[in-house]
Amino acid sequence: MAKKAKEQDDKNFVKFGFEEISTKSKRKKVTDLFDSISSDYDKMNDIMSLGSHRLWKKDLVERIEFFKSQKKKKSVLDLAGGTGDVAFLIKNRWPKNNITVFDLSKQMIDIGILKSKNKGFTDNPIWISGDSALLPFKNSTFDVITCAFGIRNVAEVDLTLSECHRVLRPGGKILILEFSPVDKKPLNKIYDFYLKNVIPEIGRKVAKDKRAYQYLCDSILTFHQPKEFTKILEKSGFQKIKIIKYFLGIAYLYIAFHI
Repeated sequence: MAKKAKEQDDKNFVKFGFEEISTKSKRKKVTDLFDSISSDYDKMNDIMSLGSHRLWKKDLVERIEFFKSQKKKKSVLDLAGGTGDVAFLIKNRWPKNNITVFDLSKQMIDIGILKSKNKGFTDNPIWISGDSALLPFKNSTFDVITCAFGIRNVAEVDLTLSECHRVLRPGGKILILEFSPVDKKPLNKIYDFYLKNVIPEIGRKVAKDKRAYQYLCDSILTFHQPKEFTKILEKSGFQKIKIIKYFLGIAYLYIAFHI
């Protein structure tokens, strides 16, 4: 079975920016990319979004909502949680809940663990490195799943969302924050120029890695439009989907339930 899965991995082709590569290659490329930029990732997030990502992440956390009225501890999975921005916001807002940060890049997680220790968080969040298309959790493990600016980088979006549906308890909520290509003129021309020319050059100067940030920008331009992504969520079993638009459609927050 493992051999067949490996062979299928080599045959399935997915987008890596504007390229078409195998799912196996994308996993490796994404892992290597985030390992290489991990030390500058937080700083570059501020630059890429002009600081707006912090406001959007705070809004995501506030929209988790049902921690407010329930005293029982909740289990949260922060998917593609990187260095822990969202996990720390949840921890500060609702400190009693159990949080698991899951990410493909070990280097990103190592930085998150260091940040966690500096904040005085010793045993919560829990940090795990792995592939989002093969989540190592039992069915109905989590009450909430969050994912901020990570879903466009996973090798298999549909399988990842199906896995999220599997590990989310009935009645649970998933919140996915992601950048989006802009299709309205004249903003799309300005935005495209910013992504194709400005950000890669800043990446070269700040993170010493133009190619990595060229990919990150290309992955925005080639990601699904909201209607397309909503269909993938529905196909994965999610219902009652709500979409919140940020800053003229540069980013969207998708909220959906496992009914």
